[in-house]
Amino acid sequence: MNNELREYVNLLFANPLAGSVGAALLGVVNFMYGTGITLTAILIFAGLVVLDWLSGRAASRKDGTMASEYGINGTYRVAFIMGILFIAYRVDLALDLPYVCFGYFLINFGEPMWRSMTANVYRAGWHVWIPKGVLERVGDEIAHKNARANKRIEELRNYTDKKIN
Repeated sequence: MNNELREYVNLLFANPLAGSVGAALLGVVNFMYGTGITLTAILIFAGLVVLDWLSGRAASRKDGTMASEYGINGTYRVAFIMGILFIAYRVDLALDLPYVCFGYFLINFGEPMWRSMTANVYRAGWHVWIPKGVLERVGDEIAHKNARANKRIEELRNYTDKKIN
């Protein structure tokens, strides 16, 4: 047995709890989203969600509009979207469709997520890495996020003014 395989086997036996949790988690993911192209698509979508959260957090820290309530609602929204994608995948399996429902919902949830992430990247000050054509395409999302941030800043200003007086 080569060293890498020996280390892997030792790790499996050294921590059976981690192995059991990992096996159970992979079983759930396999049931929810399958393997192959659907699993790849959902992993790309999950990566997009993470990038949206990271860029949104950086943007809100930059302009001082951090709001835990908005972040918590975003977590519920993502859980709902992942649930819809799970149901769409299972409908495709039940009706023996070639990923029609799953693809439809994935594209229709993914595009706004991509727009949001790109607008957050712009607000965070990282826009120098984004092509101008992409920025023009998401200009309305950038304007919407800037307006919401300005509203939040005004609300915070009014709140602190009331506490001081």
